[in-house]
Amino acid sequence: MKKIILLVTMLTFLLVAHAQEADSIANYHMEFKGVPIDGTLSSFIQKLQSKGFKKLQDDIDDDIKTMEGNFAGEQSTLYILASPKSKTVWKVLVQYPKENSWSSLKYKYKDIKNLYIKKYGEPKDHFEFFSKPYYEGDGYELQALKNDKCTYATYFKLKEGYISVAISSPGCIEISYEDSLNNALKNKEKDSDILNDI
Repeated sequence: MKKIILLVTMLTFLLVAHAQEADSIANYHMEFKGVPIDGTLSSFIQKLQSKGFKKLQDDIDDDIKTMEGNFAGEQSTLYILASPKSKTVWKVLVQYPKENSWSSLKYKYKDIKNLYIKKYGEPKDHFEFFSKPYYEGDGYELQALKNDKCTYATYFKLKEGYISVAISSPGCIEISYEDSLNNALKNKEKDSDILNDI
């Protein structure tokens, strides 16, 4: 009888511990500069302001706000994206200043990519290629970039979401932090609006 009680007690303990672990993972959010990518747009902006970022006035729309500040030693522009209804933050996009040459752009991309590999390990995926008629070394790499014929992007999968490091068409490095839970919320809110329309 004592063995059965001990066994039941151990099973109960294991189930409770597993449930607590699953609950903590389910409520885990991606962080940007130590701030969880969660909560309302206004509260998230306030937290970044306390870290030295300044809100810009030329906002794109109600769901995207812009800020400026230092990120990883570089003055950068942030684009903070929120869900359409609850205005819950789901993504932060960092845009570094524009580079004037392909060599400096590629060097910066590889440098930043390697720093992320040091912190997060090997990426889930990466793509580094030019599409015809362009190729690396032809002297038209920046033109290829503007014409969407150059793809340089690295993706890291974390339990909380995704991080990407990419060369974007304006000729700058972009780093994206996307929270999985709040991305799902954004999709649900967006689908809800569409379903109400149809």
